[in-house]
Amino acid sequence: MEMQLSDYREKTTHGDTLLPVSYYCCRMPDHFRSLTLHWHEEVEITYIEEGCADYTINFEPCPVQKGDLIFISPQVLHGAVERPGHAMTSHSLLFHLSYLGSLTPDICTVKYLNPILNGKCRFTPLMRPDHPGYLEMKERFLKACRLFQEEGTAYELRVKALLTALISDLYTFGCIEKPVSARADLHAEEKIKKALTYIQDNYRENLSIQELAAICHFSETHFMHFFRKYTGTTCIEYLNRYRLSMAASALRETDALIADIALENGFQNISYFNRLFRQCFGCTPREYRKETSYV
Repeated sequence: MEMQLSDYREKTTHGDTLLPVSYYCCRMPDHFRSLTLHWHEEVEITYIEEGCADYTINFEPCPVQKGDLIFISPQVLHGAVERPGHAMTSHSLLFHLSYLGSLTPDICTVKYLNPILNGKCRFTPLMRPDHPGYLEMKERFLKACRLFQEEGTAYELRVKALLTALISDLYTFGCIEKPVSARADLHAEEKIKKALTYIQDNYRENLSIQELAAICHFSETHFMHFFRKYTGTTCIEYLNRYRLSMAASALRETDALIADIALENGFQNISYFNRLFRQCFGCTPREYRKETSYV
């Protein structure tokens, strides 16, 4: 299926033009309790250091636990949610394949990188410790994370070499395959991305189910059933989670008034915002800012 890159996409910038790589250490539920369904052009590799959580990758449930490696292909929808009563610590690298040379028309680009970039091939999303090649890939990944954080001499070259080797490992150990999807599933993915695009572009407004259903050319009833089937949550729950994630970013990154942040992110009722925020993050907005702000 032809995918338009203007469809729903995470708008966070990972790295920059010269070094399109970002590292993240996430602790669930400290940093967030759920990661809303999204996609991006970058490859995402994650190592679960401690605990467990429930991922959704390409509409499929994917429970993860300590020691697992997760491989997210470009343009693949994915999200995560806290497993009640459990915490999780993970380390992630997101990088665009241009960093490895996907813009250079050589044999490596044509044969190995472009098929991943354009969706003709996808990673097997979950690798457990008993999988062939696991130890090699885990060692390369964690070393790349350390080098990227330390920023030592020529670290950019060393990280690039390790990530290139990781892609090679995925081919070598049979962890890259051609996706086999029913036409109906591909059509559903396209519809979901259109709905999510609209939510991301208009989440500050007073959105209605009628508007979102019209985007997909569905009745309201059919749209609500369709959205829950393919995302695992109701449209209102998803919208609120997205608004809360944007509000949490503003709490961490700005010194704006909490009431202003709530209003700016689509919440007209401050008490409702505070209640939902506590349900999502396990603390008040003020407590969250105190623990996570780096302004």
